[in-house]
Amino acid sequence: MINSIHNLSEETAKDLLNEFLDIYLGKGFGIMNKTEIETLLYYIFRKYGILNGKCFDDSLKLQIPESKARKLIYEAQVKYHNHSEVEFDRFLRTSIGECLKNAYLVKNNKEIRFAIEDKYLRVALNAKLRANYFFADTSFNKDIISLDKEAFIKMVSLLVPNTQKELVMEKLKAVELSEETKNKDTRGIIADFIQKVMEESVLEGLKQLGSLLESIV
Repeated sequence: MINSIHNLSEETAKDLLNEFLDIYLGKGFGIMNKTEIETLLYYIFRKYGILNGKCFDDSLKLQIPESKARKLIYEAQVKYHNHSEVEFDRFLRTSIGECLKNAYLVKNNKEIRFAIEDKYLRVALNAKLRANYFFADTSFNKDIISLDKEAFIKMVSLLVPNTQKELVMEKLKAVELSEETKNKDTRGIIADFIQKVMEESVLEGLKQLGSLLESIV
């Protein structure tokens, strides 16, 4: 951890220190308690690439229990990641896209399951689904998201703007789509693609969905 800080360029180290002092002194000297200072430091260290937001890695670097690292990761995101609606949707897309690259099918291909270690991301995704009357199942493991076909289609459709038909057709090639499907709008194509992926158990299709989400600017 100390070496990572020492290896920062002079300009980056200056920016890091200035941002910390701006926030810390902006609240009034001595106002922030120990937990708030630790949360701020975690946010700053992650922003400047010293930490990566993965519980195990960060717990080792900080020499703290993984449970405390998990708490710091969540609290820093809630407190300091003030996304606009557009930025928030982009954050969800890219983060979920990365997760889908390791997704798999369960319960006779009736559900898609993938891991989300980041509590902030899990909460954000669940909030997005609940707002549209769908729900994710985390009863198997709090870090594992399970979605049935309808909920999964809804999730991907919410994250892919309907204007992205050309990109969708470019990225989704794991199963052969009918001409009827190709003539549908973006969300219709996504729904048919996911239907075939689950029917035929094509895991490459889940990876392509992940790549699609990461590709949308």
